[in-house]
Amino acid sequence: MKKKIIATIAAAFMSMGILAGCGSSSAEGESITILRGQFAEIDIIAEMAAMLIEENTDLTVEFHDSMNTVAAGNAMVAEEIDLYVSYDGTLLTTILGYDPSDVPEGEDLYDWTIEKGKEDKGLMLSSKFGFENTYALGVKSDYAEENGIETISDLKPFTKDLVFGAEHEFFDEEGTMRFNPFNEHYGIEWKDGVSLDIGLKYAAIDNENIDVTMVYSTDGLNQKSDLKILEDDLKFFPQYYAAFFHRDSLFEEYEETAPNLKEVLLMLEGQISNEEMIEMNYQVDAEGAEPKDVARTFLESKGLMD
Repeated sequence: MKKKIIATIAAAFMSMGILAGCGSSSAEGESITILRGQFAEIDIIAEMAAMLIEENTDLTVEFHDSMNTVAAGNAMVAEEIDLYVSYDGTLLTTILGYDPSDVPEGEDLYDWTIEKGKEDKGLMLSSKFGFENTYALGVKSDYAEENGIETISDLKPFTKDLVFGAEHEFFDEEGTMRFNPFNEHYGIEWKDGVSLDIGLKYAAIDNENIDVTMVYSTDGLNQKSDLKILEDDLKFFPQYYAAFFHRDSLFEEYEETAPNLKEVLLMLEGQISNEEMIEMNYQVDAEGAEPKDVARTFLESKGLMD
């Protein structure tokens, strides 16, 4: 009986040793860390990335809680995260601190941004997914129709009587695509500017607590809240094509475990149109679908997963 007990304890310790070994293997590079987003679009594509990586490589995926853009860039440099869904305009302005006017005439913003990202911080973007999610101003459609408002300049005569609201990050001082530079560019004065949690701004405009908000052009809630998206006629906002954001050394770092990692990420190149992204965002934000379920359905529809 005593021998049987000793054997059982020994087996238990051996099992613990095996499990510990598995854990340390993962810590030594068998896992890749993807940053979650602050809105549905980021989470949907992050889930797509996780599925494709785990389906086609030997890596396991770990998710890191979301953080603001500047913190995400710093975390990427510090190797705390490995992959994030971002945009060429975001890398250019918020992380690298350039203005769209810094892009030399005749050069593509996306290409120039990648070049500068590598030079300045060792950061880059993958190939574009296909859709562009730029900043835009939204007002209630009936208000825009009543006042003949199509562009941001058309809105300007009314702004002294209007309350503008947007998420906290848009009011930050870091980066050029922010509230104060925007107002200077258009010569706009508001009755008030309100900083909101990103999840509350649509409720705020629906409840008439604010009159105008900054939105993303592919956000499904634009449709639900019946917003008129105004043309950026003075071209303040740069283009915002979506892609994977990562260190330029990422593929070298995972060369032994996942030599095909670059090819796996390229599976989403050119696959997502604006209309498809709006519909997926709507399913999550308006209909309550889970990002993971929406992501899987999309990948299956494209023949990228069984």
